[in-house]
Formats: sequence, C-alpha cells, structure tokens
Amino acid sequence: MKKYALLIGLGAAILPMMAASAANVDLQALDADSRAVIDPTNNSIMFRRNAEQYRQLSDEEKAAIEAQREEARRQAEEMRRQQQEYARRMAEQQAREEEARRRAEALKPITLYGNKLKIYALVNGEVISSNDMQSRINAFILTTGIPYNAQTKGMITEKVLQAAIDEKLKVQEAKKNNIRVSREEIKRAVRAFEQENKMQPGQLQQILAEANVSMTIWIAQIEADIAWHKLLQSKAFSVAHVSESEISQVLKDMNKSMKVQKFMVSEIVINKKDAKNINQLVEVLRKDPRFEMYAMQFSQSPSAANGGKLGWVPKGKMPAALEQGFVNLKEGGVSKAISYGDDYYIFKLEKVFNPSYDKDDMPTRQNVRKFLENKKLEEYATKYMKDLRNRALIEKKI
Repeated sequence: MKKYALLIGLGAAILPMMAASAANVDLQALDADSRAVIDPTNNSIMFRRNAEQYRQLSDEEKAAIEAQREEARRQAEEMRRQQQEYARRMAEQQAREEEARRRAEALKPITLYGNKLKIYALVNGEVISSNDMQSRINAFILTTGIPYNAQTKGMITEKVLQAAIDEKLKVQEAKKNNIRVSREEIKRAVRAFEQENKMQPGQLQQILAEANVSMTIWIAQIEADIAWHKLLQSKAFSVAHVSESEISQVLKDMNKSMKVQKFMVSEIVINKKDAKNINQLVEVLRKDPRFEMYAMQFSQSPSAANGGKLGWVPKGKMPAALEQGFVNLKEGGVSKAISYGDDYYIFKLEKVFNPSYDKDDMPTRQNVRKFLENKKLEEYATKYMKDLRNRALIEKKI
C-alpha cells in the first residue's frame, strides 16, 4: 500500500501534465516538480517525505516515472518544433507574397507625362517622342521582367532611349544599302515570337495592349532587328572569315590553359559617361540572380550579345586591376564596379578551374570556327554601330 500511495502522490505532480496537450506542457514547472520529488535537500516537509518514499521505489518503478517524464518532455519539444516550423513556413510565405506584390507593382505599365507629347530625341531629323518611349519602356518591362523602380528607373530609361536611337540608325543605314524588310518577314517574326513564348496566334497583340505597348512600336523594333541582321549578313563573308591557322592557335591556347588555374567569368561593361547609375546596378545584381539578362540589356561590351559571358579566363590573362575584381570572389559572387580606362567593369564569377583536380573537354575545330565567326561578326557590328553614332546628328532633348 505504501508504494501505491507514493505513486498516486507522484501522479499528482506528473500525470496531469501528461494528460494535457503537449502544447500546454510547462517544461520548467515539470523539471521543478520532478527535481523536488527526488531532491532530499529540499526544505519542504512534504517533499522530504516524497523523497524518502521515492528512494523506497524499485528500479523499475523509478525507470517508469523517468520514462513518463521524458515522454512529456519529448512531446513538448516536438510540439515546439512543429510550431516553430509552422511559424517559419508562414513567414516565408508572407515574404514571398510581399515580394510578389512589390514585383507586380514594379512591373505595372508606366505612363509618361500623362500621355502629353514630349520630344526625347532627334536622330538625323527623325523624332523619338514620349509616346515612343512609354511603349518601349513598357515593352522592356514586359519582355525582361526587370522591375521599373527607383533603383532601375534611370538605367532602364537610358537603355531604352539608346536602343531607340540605335533602331533609327539601323533602319536608316539599311535603307541606304537598299535593304528592305517585307511584311511577310515581319509576320513570320511575330509568329515565331508567339510560338517561342507559347502564345496562340494573335495573342501577342492582346498582351501588348494590356501592357500599354503600341503594336506599331513593337513591329518597328522587329523591323529594325531584321534589317540590321540582313545588313550584317550581307557583309559577313568578308568580315567573319576564319582561317585554319586561327583555329589551330585557339586550340593551342586552350590546351595551354588546361595547365593553369582559370576562371569562368561574365562581365558588364559601361562607359563612364553613361555610368551615373553604376552603383545601383551593382546593388541590383547582388540581389537578382539574372546577371545574363542585365548584361544583355545594359552592357556595352561585345560580350553583351552572349549575356556577358567571357568563358574561361586563365589566371594572369587579364590586366591585374580587372583580375583582382573577381579572383577572390566566391562562385556566384558579383564584384563592385571597377574603374578601368574609360569604362566601369562588373564581374560575376561563375566557376573556378583548378588543374590539380579539375578536367575540361577540348572543343572541336568546327565549334572553334563557329565561335570565332560569331565573335568577329559581333565585334564588327559593335564597331559599325559606333561609327553610325559618331556620324549621326543626335540631339537628346530630355
């Protein structure tokens, strides 16, 4: 009877807690009660008596009490873990929803000057108006998903204005060279864009209308791109010829690079006169992983056509001032803006190759030929456009 009485007494301290929900278990109170039962130094007469009774229990009975205590602790801990996990998931969900809300707000179509007509620029006498710019900025936001906010507003406006100027120059130069773009070519390009983006025939016009983009402006951009491509292709044979010796030299250099440390790097290059928003761009790039997209849109280097990718760069190949910008980055890291000559450089380190344990496959001669042809054509196109800008009468009004 004495042992049963003791178990009932202990149950008054422990078992009601076991019956309660684990979410309501107070571990500190549980520990205090349990320690008091077995602590012979406690001054309470009742607890001294319980401690004496506890000592008279068998090892099995003491083990059963301890097992109950541990089970209560386990249930409480599990409940606390579940609550923390639930709170974490809810916080992440709320953060995602808030980010989606902010992004949707930033991706809304813009309106310039309340649709009042302003002149942004004149290109050899041809006007680029605020209506043009409004459609072009909205098209940029729609196709890139780059938000139009305080950090990107200046960069996007400058990028879109320069693209509009270049577009005028491309069409003007194509016409001088008797290159025309047919309606059928434009229709095929529009349909190809719809198919690439999994749209139904005619759906593009609806999407553009919802994004406040003029279909006329959109088609003008397509026409300029087709005309420029045809113009370059007409000159491709003479400017993009690649000799066998050039291919052999590239393969020789690549074979040599297999024996040294090298870095897979992407770049964004912006001339200092256009770099007033350079620090904001670095801040954006460190938060947005789409470096390739930003390089294609903002970089002024020939590598922009390839998303800024430079490929493998052997250690010591670049000027030291530029190389120091990326050699100490972690993979995936983005450098600060590095001043060099007339430009600012921003690098992203993609991968590091260590010859001690890494292996790399050599490309075929055909792959090298294609790479060199594209490189020469891109360099030619960049120089061609630079010459057109220098010869043109361009007046920026805003």
